[in-house]
Formats: sequence, C-alpha cells, structure tokens
Amino acid sequence: MAEHIKWQKTANKNYMGNWDLPDDGKDLILTIEDVREEMVQNQQGAEKQIVAHFTGDFKPLILNTTNKKAIAKACGTDYMDEWVGKSIQLYVDTVSAFGSTTLAVRVRDFAPSK
Repeated sequence: MAEHIKWQKTANKNYMGNWDLPDDGKDLILTIEDVREEMVQNQQGAEKQIVAHFTGDFKPLILNTTNKKAIAKACGTDYMDEWVGKSIQLYVDTVSAFGSTTLAVRVRDFAPSK
C-alpha cells in the first residue's frame, strides 16, 4: 500500500506550511532560534519578509502580521530580538484569504505550558 502523503509535501517547500504540522490536530511547540528579514521568492518575484527560524529540524515560518502580533503577545514583547529563545505554539486554522477559504499556520497568542 502507498504511503499516505499530502500532495503539498511533495513540493520542494523552503518554508513551513499547514501541511508540516501534525495531522492529529495537536499543536506544535517550537523554540525560536532567530527572527530576521530575508528575501522570499513568491509568484510575483522576491520580496522581503520577516521569517522565524526554530531550533531542531523544522522549516522556518514566514510571519504575517497576524502571527507577528500573536508572537509578540505570547512572548510579552514587541521586540523581535527578544523572541529568540522563547517557545511558541503553532496550530492549523481555517482562514479566508485571496477570495477563498484555506488552511494556514497560526500562532497561539499565549506562552505554551510545557
């Protein structure tokens, strides 16, 4: 029998997407190793984005405004350099974007209890 794989995982993705989180619906707790601005390739070309990198073997996450606000609240600071070493909790949520409903990675706006 063939392995049960989501089609999104077959693409060579450099950044985390909803398909990278556990299928069991459980949140993923990760520790921030670095947050920096970098050039990210998209369909329109390359643009600067804020990206969070994590300790361990996890893809980095491009941070949209919603997730930056949630991280700031969870970490208790708006300063991105102060997020380094803090743990955050990721989950998959249904969102409306670009005229359709899709799944997206979201950050809980509270510090995880380990």
